[in-house]
Amino acid sequence: MDEEMEDSIEVIFPSSEFPYDKQLLNYLSIQRNKLDGYLFFDLLATGIAAVSDAQDLYPPRDPTALQDLYDRIAASQADILKKHCLLYYILKDYGPERASGYVDSVLLPDAHKKLIDGVYAFDRFQFQEAMKNLTHPSVRLQFTEKILRTLLNHCDNGPQYIRIYVAVTNQVLDTREATTMYLDALSRVSIFSALEFVRTMPPGERAESYSMLIDFSLSHGPNSSAYQIANLPLTEDEEKIIIPYLGSRPDPTSKNALIVRELHRGHVDNAQKVAKSINRQISLGTGKDKQWVAMAQKLKRNPGQLL
Repeated sequence: MDEEMEDSIEVIFPSSEFPYDKQLLNYLSIQRNKLDGYLFFDLLATGIAAVSDAQDLYPPRDPTALQDLYDRIAASQADILKKHCLLYYILKDYGPERASGYVDSVLLPDAHKKLIDGVYAFDRFQFQEAMKNLTHPSVRLQFTEKILRTLLNHCDNGPQYIRIYVAVTNQVLDTREATTMYLDALSRVSIFSALEFVRTMPPGERAESYSMLIDFSLSHGPNSSAYQIANLPLTEDEEKIIIPYLGSRPDPTSKNALIVRELHRGHVDNAQKVAKSINRQISLGTGKDKQWVAMAQKLKRNPGQLL
């Protein structure tokens, strides 16, 4: 044992206040399943205290299981501050008064308190609370991919939160999965921002990322995204990648975006060729393509209106 705990389990976790009833146990089980089998607590316990089977120990189903969890944390080689963090997380299940009292009694630093408050909120999908704590300048948390995945898959404001989180915390997106999720999030918020992000990538990764940008954008809001794709300020090299990719996609929306882009650039003949490739005709002012032609005309008058 690295350091002895100051208080016994009976003092920290009064048996009369044991909160883990069937409803709470079921809720946390559902949350763990939604989070791909691991709560943030599980990863934190493994990372800072080597409690490798935390997912089996938390939440404790009865006082005996709580004793086992406490003993595993107390016996770990982690320093006392990290042990206090894990116990504080558990005490939050006992209510704010009990948890706050523990913070005061062990003099838990504010940065560590905010870290645990953020992790606890993430495990319960309280995303506004999680963001408030985990974007604080004093807080540093690993698990970037899990944070991005959780926000992207389970939070209505996930794309916006991801954009803020990466910017505020200066996250290094050093894996392909993290980069892809961030690009997906950006494409839902602003195609132009997503394009700017791809431009910061190593040259060898850009071609695939330009294609993913198109895929993500058209999957989340095909019509509005098509308008914006038609107006992207592409370089010559980007045109050589994105335009053929749009033409290669089988869906009509991609072809429509390409038609509008060619009309916007004044290339009516090219637009008609694209239309012909999908057995369509461009009605320059009436008919089913009227909205696309009208949008092309608006873009030509005011190119920046859809960025």
